[in-house]
Amino acid sequence: MILWFVPDAWAHRPGLSYARLEADHVALTFAKPEIASLVPLDQDIDLSRIVVREVTLDTVSFMVAGGPCVIGDATLRHVEDDGVEISAPLECPPGEVTYTAGFLPKLAPGHRHYVEAGGQPVAVLDVGTPTVAYTGASDPGAVAAQFLGLGVEHIWTGYDHLLFLFGLLLTAPSLRTMLFIVTGFTVAHSITLSAAALGLVTLPPAFVEPAIAASIAYVGIENFWRPAPKRRVAVTFLLGLVHGFGFAGMLAELGLPRDALTVALLCFNGGVELGQGAVVLVTLPLLIWMRRWPWWEARAVPVASVGVTLAGMYWLVERLTA
Repeated sequence: MILWFVPDAWAHRPGLSYARLEADHVALTFAKPEIASLVPLDQDIDLSRIVVREVTLDTVSFMVAGGPCVIGDATLRHVEDDGVEISAPLECPPGEVTYTAGFLPKLAPGHRHYVEAGGQPVAVLDVGTPTVAYTGASDPGAVAAQFLGLGVEHIWTGYDHLLFLFGLLLTAPSLRTMLFIVTGFTVAHSITLSAAALGLVTLPPAFVEPAIAASIAYVGIENFWRPAPKRRVAVTFLLGLVHGFGFAGMLAELGLPRDALTVALLCFNGGVELGQGAVVLVTLPLLIWMRRWPWWEARAVPVASVGVTLAGMYWLVERLTA
């Protein structure tokens, strides 16, 4: 089990080799003396490339659902002073991949083969156990469906985001303003969700979650001053940027598949918009209809705004003291 704690530098000593497996790439690393015992390594790497491939990549197999993957043209290079790495493109259909290191019987007795898949350790193989299964390329269709559903679920269970939007719409004077508010919120949180998910900008949850709660309390309080439509749309956009980091935090917990990053991100954001759109389609006609009654503006809106403020303040205290 000590092999699980091999440092990133990877000392290239005989008796130990490595496989880095990605959805579209394979790289095998050996100690030079061990490879040299199988094939003579010339000073010119290109002269040895074909021979080294014959005893390494040509003896391994990658299988998905009974069918073989395709290994592309190999590249050979020296790694530090004592290692040789041979790498090649790898084309596998989506699904679980079974990797077999067929070269192990040719190496010295007791040789161990350390395997990483997607940057995570998955096995230490030897001549008695030359095979391991790992998760290969993601199915784009399955990823799209999964993250679309997760986006819808997140907004429907994200009561703080929905309450923020409800508080904004309470005092909107017209349907046009309501649509501008919804659009501003959508554009803003889409920007920061994408930026944070791609690692371009990050904010700690210890800041984001209380800031979301504070934005809800702020909107509830501001409702008593009936802000001008342009100001409300601007506030919506600015505070919506903060909410986008909240969506990104949830997405980070789920983990984005690296080989389907764009699909997962777009579909999660699309799911958030679909879920939000469904809520808006129900809420907007109801709010417009309620505005016909005098008691709505005089009594219901102030009471609802107090509720929004208290909920935001409760979440703020809860998140600051958690």
